[in-house]
Amino acid sequence: MAQQNLVIVESPAKARTISRILGKDYCVMASMGHVRDLPEKTLGVDVRNGFRPLYQETKGRGNVVKELRAAAAKAAHIYLAPDPDREGEAIAWHLHELLAPTTKATFQRVVFHEITRTAVNRAFEHPGELEMNRVNSQQARRVLDRLVGYQVSPLLWSRIEGGSSAGRVQTVALRIVCEREREIRAFVPVEYWTINALLSPVDGEGQFRARLARIDGEKSEVRNQETADRVAAALRGEGPLQVTAVETKPKKRYAPPPFITSTLQQAAGATLRFGASRTMQLAQQLYEGLELGDSGPTGLITYMRTDSVAVANEAQLACRELIAARFGVDYVPEKPNTYRNRAGAQGAHEAIRPTDVTRTPESVAAFLDPAQLKLYTLIWKRFVASQMRPAELAVTGVDVSKRAADGRDYQLKAEATAVVFPGFTSVYQARESEDEEEAEEEMAPAALLVALRPGLPCKLDELKPEQKFTEPPPRFSEATLIRELESNGIGRPSTYASIVNTIQQRKYVDKDKSKLIPTEVGFQVTDFLVANLNDLFQVGFTAGMEEKLDQIEEGKVEWSAMLQEFYDELCRHLGVAKMAGAPESDVAGELLALFANVKEWATPTKRGKRTYSDAAFVTSLGEQFGKQAKLTERQWSALLKMAVK
Repeated sequence: MAQQNLVIVESPAKARTISRILGKDYCVMASMGHVRDLPEKTLGVDVRNGFRPLYQETKGRGNVVKELRAAAAKAAHIYLAPDPDREGEAIAWHLHELLAPTTKATFQRVVFHEITRTAVNRAFEHPGELEMNRVNSQQARRVLDRLVGYQVSPLLWSRIEGGSSAGRVQTVALRIVCEREREIRAFVPVEYWTINALLSPVDGEGQFRARLARIDGEKSEVRNQETADRVAAALRGEGPLQVTAVETKPKKRYAPPPFITSTLQQAAGATLRFGASRTMQLAQQLYEGLELGDSGPTGLITYMRTDSVAVANEAQLACRELIAARFGVDYVPEKPNTYRNRAGAQGAHEAIRPTDVTRTPESVAAFLDPAQLKLYTLIWKRFVASQMRPAELAVTGVDVSKRAADGRDYQLKAEATAVVFPGFTSVYQARESEDEEEAEEEMAPAALLVALRPGLPCKLDELKPEQKFTEPPPRFSEATLIRELESNGIGRPSTYASIVNTIQQRKYVDKDKSKLIPTEVGFQVTDFLVANLNDLFQVGFTAGMEEKLDQIEEGKVEWSAMLQEFYDELCRHLGVAKMAGAPESDVAGELLALFANVKEWATPTKRGKRTYSDAAFVTSLGEQFGKQAKLTERQWSALLKMAVK
């Protein structure tokens, strides 16, 4: 077989799409994700030699690796084309390390943020090299997580029944959920009353609603029924109600930026009821390419793991042209809308947007399943809206006052909003998150309030005092927990979904009507780890580790040095935690000494492949105590049980 160009991506779907674009001169194969990883049953990290990871072939990838090696041996050029993030860079590096010894081919890295003919061809025209700082950042994260999992989890198993494992980031996420739940359970509702009135102008038509806002110029605070009854009696009693102020103010509502990973997960959760993993699964399908009739497989959106709101100039221009044609030139702002990234965002990436904005949801509906179409529609509308003019509103406020028989001044407030120019709301009005409050029903038609004038008397048609209670903070959903993690600098776009999945899979958190509720085991795990390893599982400490991983990617921090610093801290905390609940040395020594008087020990028992001997156990503890003069809480507990026996 003639030598050829070999292209390696992660998934078969991505391979199919790219193969159609590149044509017969390229063989495109899928690695099926990672081809190497740390071993499952051992630490797999040489902590004495720069924290060198001891990789092995990923379980279940034997046939894939065999086929890749065979193809690599025949190739002249190998293009590594996994996703454009840390995880993708690491997969590319592992492929190079695995295949390089078996081939004389040259290796190059190609990166594209959308799977379209233009983007893919441009990437292959300008191939690059592996970015080792990015690879090292991913390796550091993997090693960090392994160190915590393998060092902390055994401690957890010894203390918490049902505590399956601890995770560096997952434990912090669980802590946030548990702390919110405790805040909810400790919440004491406070009674308050609202006073709503239905009014009508004496010399006009129509009715409008108003709410008690002030008493004697101060914000009204009605805390109980007695006060509510007294206020209601004053408003119903003698004395005229009249309009004292009418004011209309212009207001602009600006379009939200295009989606990033976290905001897509939040909006999809709020409007489509998709979980974080479901959202990312569908987004992956839209990114990797779907069959669009005669067009063949086509990537419909840009890369979906991103924290950047940047948009390519050509995409902005194409969107502005579509807006002008579809909605009119009045909807196109003078200059393209731009948005500021949060600190630490990967500026080289783009936001999540359609690869071709002229590919409207209607035009692809026949080729997408219902869930894919819903998510694509959400992404398309959000992107188009992000390049449109703001909505222009006119907010009219009306004050209606009364000097009551009790000598106090009561002021009621009515408000209405009129849309002067719909702007971006013509295309996008989705809720941003599940806990976003629904817009209150308008108190009155805006036209009625605008027609009112100061001095106009009003009639009280209805008065409705209503008892209410303050509410606790809402429980987290998957999407709002991701927002909380992001706002605290915890996790990254590629890890959000796995974080919220892991705490559910470990039965630390249950989901009830989309809300996350800690289980009893979840509380126990959190309480134990916070009590014994608080510093390691603080929000601030975890966010600081994320910043250091970013600095490794930027070449500012050496990854093995960072791991050494963390490992020293981990060992120090573990040493203290393991001795929590341990006895004083003299007490332990006295009890061990008593066992010297035992003349006859119980016969050793065999369970499976292991033999359990009381005598051997006590001898072993005695030898350890002789060296360290201390026992752990677990050893002390076992020794006490044996003493009773």
